[in-house]
Amino acid sequence: MSGDLPEPAVPQDVYTEDYFRHDCMGATAWEASGGVGIDPLYVGYAQQAGVTDGTVLVDLGCGRGEMLVAAVQAGASRAVGVEYADAAVELAKRTLATNGVEDRAELVHGDARSVPVGDGEADVVTMLDVVEHLTPQELDRALREALRILRPGGRILIHTMPNRSIYEITYRLQRLARPSRVRTWPKDPRKPLEVAMHVNEMTVTSLRRALSRAGFPAPQVTLGDWMYTDFVPDEAARRLYHRLAARRLTARLGKGDLWARAEKPAA
Repeated sequence: MSGDLPEPAVPQDVYTEDYFRHDCMGATAWEASGGVGIDPLYVGYAQQAGVTDGTVLVDLGCGRGEMLVAAVQAGASRAVGVEYADAAVELAKRTLATNGVEDRAELVHGDARSVPVGDGEADVVTMLDVVEHLTPQELDRALREALRILRPGGRILIHTMPNRSIYEITYRLQRLARPSRVRTWPKDPRKPLEVAMHVNEMTVTSLRRALSRAGFPAPQVTLGDWMYTDFVPDEAARRLYHRLAARRLTARLGKGDLWARAEKPAA
């Protein structure tokens, strides 16, 4: 990792092997297969990113490395994963080796704020469930790096969860609506891992602004389809999230994840 960068806000030792084996998206499929199987969601990510024959993809915060495998299987000529957590790097090495993609996939033990890829080399940059782990300043720098390494017309695909609005608006208003809830519902419903790792949960607006600040014109930020209500203490209150998600004007108060897509301006 680059020596001129400040230490990351979330220390890398927070990201333990157990975390990557059991708490990250897609962990069940990876663990059950011994690092051979990849969850179908990564195949879907590759499709959404537009990976085809000859694509050069860079995955920032690649975790166990499944996105690199999915990209190669979709035809990528080169897939580069950048990951700073020691535990993830070791698991990603296994993923690439057991899937036999090391001829086209490479792993960099590095930092998303200083990517060891040349200017304009990538067709696609992905950041999958990463941006919430970066402070606003760290995210700004990582997005500028993504812009730098993309070719003109290249694109970035971002997925992040949770959508901060489901905590800070919907949950908060539900809690304050009844005195009994104020007494029994926790003020902050986040799990300990979220408190430790999520230093920059996003909303539709904040993610759009971050991409714009980095130099991506007209970024498209949309709501996903993930419904996350496990943190809500009672069933009746959970149902409100589904009702909000079903209506266009209130969907951002109910849906739990966000997608963002943007392109680097053509030369």
